[in-house]
Amino acid sequence: MRLTWLGHASLKLESDVHLLYVDPYAGNESLYTPADAVLVSQFHFDHCSLNLIRKIYNDNTIVLGTPEVAAQVFPSHVLRVDEHRLLPGFEVIGLQGKNPHPDLRGHADEGSKLGFLIRSEKKTVYCMADSDFIPGTENLQPDVLLIPVGGTYTQGPREAANTAKLLRPKLAIPIHWGSIVGTRDDAEVFKELVSAEGFEAKILNPGDTVII
Repeated sequence: MRLTWLGHASLKLESDVHLLYVDPYAGNESLYTPADAVLVSQFHFDHCSLNLIRKIYNDNTIVLGTPEVAAQVFPSHVLRVDEHRLLPGFEVIGLQGKNPHPDLRGHADEGSKLGFLIRSEKKTVYCMADSDFIPGTENLQPDVLLIPVGGTYTQGPREAANTAKLLRPKLAIPIHWGSIVGTRDDAEVFKELVSAEGFEAKILNPGDTVII
């Protein structure tokens, strides 16, 4: 499986001949092509570009997200917390999203965001999107953890490092930095703290790909 970080919270996952996007918003438009599935963690401008969804949508594309996403994006469907969905090339599980930070301007409401556990080719990717640590996820131990580190609207690098220690991924990749909020320094601090605990962390530039 190939994972490309497009910037901010936007991801591209390629499995064999199948293609899935998470939170289409950031990155060069040339990296967006018709997909089998699109996952949207919340209906917010920096997680859900309607223009990009139209670009990657075809008659076979499945769009999944929160109830607000399903109400605003047509056609799309609700993915509930703990719901399992089998998609072409991928299995997706909806995970609770929780973000109690004070500067969220109405986006901290219960049920307004999701995280995603994505499985393919015997590998597991946990994309936290905007979420803080969710109690009960300690045993996930994903192959790859995409974790926000930018602060202000999400956990900062030190909080994120503590979360990564609890989740014990094989590889941790910081996201939600470098554009709206968060800096490369935040990503570097996160990497240093996680590496000191014996876990692998990797900083990607927008458009960089890793093979899982």
